[in-house]
Amino acid sequence: MGGIIRILGKYGVTQGQIASLTGIAQGRISEYKTGKRIPSAKSTFEAIADGLGMPAHLRRALGLAPVSGTDGGQSPKDGIEIPTDTFDLQLLAEAIGKRGEALKRRELLGLVGQLGAATTIAQNDVWEKVSFALTRPTALDESIIREMEARSAGFHRLEEVLPAQTIYKALAAHIREMGTILNGTTTDPKDELRMRLIIAAGESSVLAGWLASDMGSAPTARQFYDTAERAAKEANDPNIIACAYGYRSYIPSGKGAHGRARALLGDALKVASKGDSPGTLAWLAARYAEESAALDDKASALNSWAQAQEAFAIADPDEDRVWTRFLDKDRFDSFHIATFSKIGKLDEAEQLAREVIARLPEVDRKRAGIILGDIATAHIVQGSITEAAKLAREGLAVARETESVIWLPKFEEIGKSLARWSRQQEIRVLLEDLAMTKRQFSSSPR
Repeated sequence: MGGIIRILGKYGVTQGQIASLTGIAQGRISEYKTGKRIPSAKSTFEAIADGLGMPAHLRRALGLAPVSGTDGGQSPKDGIEIPTDTFDLQLLAEAIGKRGEALKRRELLGLVGQLGAATTIAQNDVWEKVSFALTRPTALDESIIREMEARSAGFHRLEEVLPAQTIYKALAAHIREMGTILNGTTTDPKDELRMRLIIAAGESSVLAGWLASDMGSAPTARQFYDTAERAAKEANDPNIIACAYGYRSYIPSGKGAHGRARALLGDALKVASKGDSPGTLAWLAARYAEESAALDDKASALNSWAQAQEAFAIADPDEDRVWTRFLDKDRFDSFHIATFSKIGKLDEAEQLAREVIARLPEVDRKRAGIILGDIATAHIVQGSITEAAKLAREGLAVARETESVIWLPKFEEIGKSLARWSRQQEIRVLLEDLAMTKRQFSSSPR
């Protein structure tokens, strides 16, 4: 066991991550690594094998049977073994971006399986093209630009279904690669290929800023957002700046600074190019309505929500900007629930909440956590504290599964609202669950 842990550490898997995946305390993992403690219980080996998604031959080496019906190589969470190699993730993002369709978690398995033998060939091909771009800076190749655009779009798709830590390193490498190519070119506003590459770099940088925020690194997030704004100004693409402001608004909102969050969203709406991206406008207006409701500004909330609905009615997120592709009806309805529950329109919020709950199995897991938190909040406002606690626990489970630490403040706020009923069994269990989740996130390297 110690050898396994040491090998994992060599390849960047920390003891905190192993603890999170297996449910074994980090201190115990450390003891196994150093040989201070030698495990003997079958349950310990099963926790390691299941948590790390070990394939059949490694399970047998631990004296365990393969997972029934599989080769043991699948992730214990959802049957998907995601590559951790930077280049493999870049290839996966590129393949997803070229599909141009919404991605469901179950579809990942097929795409991952296609990488295998093609990886080496594809890697050589890409580096040949990048080398060409660097040695011939005045002749950027259309195929290179298309690959970079597809990869940027694919990373936005991957963010919806994978934890931030899983894709951050590969995305950062992708941004550096585009930066290297751009540094080898001369500034020319009339160079369409160069402008397209700058836009792709800006779109990727706002996502990297969002991922860095999710991982708890505010300084890194600011650096990426600043990079995105510089790219936006050079490419004359104000919607990238609007997206950066929109992403930034979640940080103060999570800390209860709703006035600061709304100010950022107001700036975003001023900057956004109104006719170019209805999806961006719908998202920002819905967020502005949500923050206005949190400030008890009912008139502004309703006005902004009307603006959001008008924009969403004509938006096609799949054909819009890459960052709008999360904004399907489920996510838009979650803004509706959050806004209307806070301004006293409880019947409408509750009815919509029931509709969303009914179709939750079809919602990707990250989104499910957000929606469950909003619905739980609506139940608190309505006085249904037991139902709120139940939904909040489901949402916390999703947050842990998807490692979405950025949504933890939402559930902390719910916990504070329910704390006065802590003698009730459902509430007490929620508060214990919340404390456990906070410990899990604090032990992870972020």
